[in-house]
Amino acid sequence: MFRQATRREVVRHAKFQSFSSLSSSNLGASETSETKPWERPGFVGKLRYGLRSFHRYVWDDPDKPKEQKWFLFKLDCFLLSSACLGYFSKNLDQANVQNAYVSGMKESLNMYGSELTFQSNCFTAGYVIGQMPAVMLATRVRPSILIPTLEILWSVLTFCSSSVTNVSQLYAIRFLVGLCESGYFPVMIYFVSSWYAKEERGKRVSLFYCTAALAGMFSGYLQAGIYKNLNGALGKHGWQWLFIVCGVISLPIAFVGYFFIPDFPETTRAFYITKEEAEKQCARLKLLRVVKQWQFWVLPLGYFFVQGSFPAEQPVMALYLKATNHSVYERNVWPTGQVAVGVVVQIAAGILSDSPLLKGRRWPAIVVMQGVTRFSVIILAVWDILVGLKYVAYYLSYFGAGVPGPYYAWYSELIPHDHEMRGFVIAASNMFSFIMRIWYSLAVWRTIDAPRFKAGLTAASVLGAAMISLTLILRVLQKRDQRKRVREIGALEDVETPLMSRDSRRARTNLPCQHI
Repeated sequence: MFRQATRREVVRHAKFQSFSSLSSSNLGASETSETKPWERPGFVGKLRYGLRSFHRYVWDDPDKPKEQKWFLFKLDCFLLSSACLGYFSKNLDQANVQNAYVSGMKESLNMYGSELTFQSNCFTAGYVIGQMPAVMLATRVRPSILIPTLEILWSVLTFCSSSVTNVSQLYAIRFLVGLCESGYFPVMIYFVSSWYAKEERGKRVSLFYCTAALAGMFSGYLQAGIYKNLNGALGKHGWQWLFIVCGVISLPIAFVGYFFIPDFPETTRAFYITKEEAEKQCARLKLLRVVKQWQFWVLPLGYFFVQGSFPAEQPVMALYLKATNHSVYERNVWPTGQVAVGVVVQIAAGILSDSPLLKGRRWPAIVVMQGVTRFSVIILAVWDILVGLKYVAYYLSYFGAGVPGPYYAWYSELIPHDHEMRGFVIAASNMFSFIMRIWYSLAVWRTIDAPRFKAGLTAASVLGAAMISLTLILRVLQKRDQRKRVREIGALEDVETPLMSRDSRRARTNLPCQHI
């Protein structure tokens, strides 16, 4: 009786389980078959579907978990905004000298010959000397303290630039400004690559990098407005007011950094990041095999090619406008169109390289932008062309300004597993580029060659061709490293499989006897 009852209960239980599973499957099917808002027919459904597709291609995947989207939103609001504002401030205080030079500083300080180039080299010397120590210091001192403090220092030095009375004082201040600004770029790029994933990184690095172009453009508008409204106020020239206003803009941005910069994932104390979020993003930094890797040598060379392949060593268009007797307003405003082109190209390149169209591939965008820039500098090197075509070439030459964003975003794919090495390679790239630009600007971008700059434009076209070739080589090296990692993983699996089989056999032989 007991055995028969048990059997009946088992049958009843099986029927109940099958009914429950069937009901739950039907319920799940009804739940999954529920029409999403963007799948509904009609205009509203198509509009929502189009917006989701646009969001997926331009920014982030809308299907990401809610917690992840909230975390990225916080990073964008605090980390990315702080990085962009600081980089804007840095480049505003770096670019204002060129606008001041064409707006009266040359005459006030009795500058002649290539002294504009010399002050640039003083800045570069400070930038190079401070670059690597600043990056190493950022691993020992909290960057949320180090970076804003450096920002405050270069803001104060910008104020001091308005009081220089001779070119020697200008040289000294520009050296100190370069020293203070040296660590900002590599540390911030390191931050972004530490907090964002591969498919999120390209557009954000491009957005960060394009603030440099916006700063150059804003400096031109700012100088034009200051020259028109403040020239002579309180006994100061328009170019002096430019330094004062730039300092006023930079100082509040520096104080914001104390609260918004989150440090690294493993050391963050940011108020907007929880402990769980930091642990998920934390990656251990390694100190080995940096100098032995090809990335340490090839990528910095490529960044020098990038920087040297478009005419940014001199205010080329502004000096051309000055040589052709255009007004001070036109000298400051018209060249901002170059920067506008660079900003649009930078954002477009970042979006496209992250989009499903290119699927995270950086090299196609780099090749196209370098090709357009090289074509334009060749036209300018010829020089004896229609004036309208010359203006078009000036503006198109800033297509190359879009290359650094995808190029630096590519670093994380070329150096995927070693975060410490990536940080050093970023710093080495920036440092090597500035070291090379010291002799490069003196050799081929001399101020006395204005406005034609034949040697500089010719060199830019050569470096542009070198960068296109190097981009294709980097693609080959990336594929080679990927195949190597696949082979290493396969070899590891081949070693583990027999060990697992042996352990499973041993486990089976050691099973205790079961009595039924």
